[in-house]
Amino acid sequence: MKVLLINPPYTKFEGMEESAGSMMPLSLGYLAAFARQYTNNIEFSILDAEAEGMGYDQIRENISKITPDVVGITTPTPVVKHAYKISRITKEINKKAYVVLGGIHPTVLPERTLKDCSEVDFVVKGEGEEIFHQLLKSIEEDFYNIENIPRLIFRSNRKVIQTGHGTLIENLDSIPFPARDLYKLELYRSAPTKKVSDDDATPILTSRGCPYSCKHCPSEIIWNRSVRFRSADNVLLEISECVNKYNLKEFNFFDDTFTINKKRAIEVCKKIKESNLNISWICFSRTNTIDDELVTHMKDAGCKKISFGLESGEQKILDMMKKKTTIDMGKNAVLTVRRHNIPVHASFMLGNIGETEDSIAKTIDFAKSLDLDNATFFLTTPFPGTELFKIAEGLGNITENTPWENFAPLTNSPPILVQNNLSTDRLIELQKQAFRQFYLRPAYILKKFKLLFSIEGIKTLFEGLSVFVRILKKGK
Repeated sequence: MKVLLINPPYTKFEGMEESAGSMMPLSLGYLAAFARQYTNNIEFSILDAEAEGMGYDQIRENISKITPDVVGITTPTPVVKHAYKISRITKEINKKAYVVLGGIHPTVLPERTLKDCSEVDFVVKGEGEEIFHQLLKSIEEDFYNIENIPRLIFRSNRKVIQTGHGTLIENLDSIPFPARDLYKLELYRSAPTKKVSDDDATPILTSRGCPYSCKHCPSEIIWNRSVRFRSADNVLLEISECVNKYNLKEFNFFDDTFTINKKRAIEVCKKIKESNLNISWICFSRTNTIDDELVTHMKDAGCKKISFGLESGEQKILDMMKKKTTIDMGKNAVLTVRRHNIPVHASFMLGNIGETEDSIAKTIDFAKSLDLDNATFFLTTPFPGTELFKIAEGLGNITENTPWENFAPLTNSPPILVQNNLSTDRLIELQKQAFRQFYLRPAYILKKFKLLFSIEGIKTLFEGLSVFVRILKKGK
């Protein structure tokens, strides 16, 4: 059996819009690695159409060349249109090939996915490794026991069948490392806000889940608000493999919050330091999960940047989001990290429920008041499955005709969540204003001059400028 796993085009579709950096679609490598540990008669391939900037003709050519029996497509909301088109192309090439969609969008809207694209045969809901493996096994066995596979949605006799809920994989150490041998590793490069060294980079996932329930975040849809951790020894083994086998020495710890469990985070850091692997890494954190002791261990282990979702400079907005943090927590977290000379990245959201020009101005001023290495200002996006999505539907911002590609952040797509007091045009202008005011400060520009003293620094600076220019062109 030949299985082709596809990451659809996103921002780079046919050169439509150049995106700075390309992140390895780690979920596809996990699917292949998990299935490979149980069988040796399946040939896996990964096609990253996003990283390669492919159009439909190139995708068709690759599918025709590989002649897969099963095509699995990872489907975040903004790429739905492309995922459906790839499904149709697959069936045009071979009607007998099976198309499987997974990821956050089909997890939230499985029946609509099957309704909107008749070429999709199966939807895998949530955590995919075990379910996808069982599905491949069932296909090999002429669909024996198909209805007993949990979290699977498919058609049978013109009816949509949804199987049981199933459970998440309890022991994350039992999952093999992502099959990085299936990727073209030269395609991947960290975004300028995440680049922390001159080395080649890879994402790594050391835990799954988040205990919080912010209105805008879809994490709990996949992970059910539970958090599972890999052991520190298991994490170190993967890092060692990346360094020694693939020469990857920069890591993006892609956990929702790497610092959610202080004791465990310190244990991972100690293992890294003891290994003498000399790596560099960045991670996501929350302002209420950081302190001097933890940051000391992180720095000793090679942490070169910490990213916080500060979101707003207005407390009422944070409370509305159910963020469970305060403005002062944000200030103190940044101060704590900067005391150890570790750069800080922060993301902010403009246009939340209850947002006004005054609250946006406070957010911009808040960002400028902090000692940040860089900042990203997103327009609030109500992703399917979140509480914010339901609110946006109630406000009439989202209808059956809303294009899914409009849910892409930092692109030229118009904002979705638009309230009476802030028009679409005004929101776009305020986003531009935020970027201009933060990045065009003389003191900030002077601080960035040091990047001009290395080739890698010049590359990072150029990519960052390209994103900045793209934002300023938004709406034109």
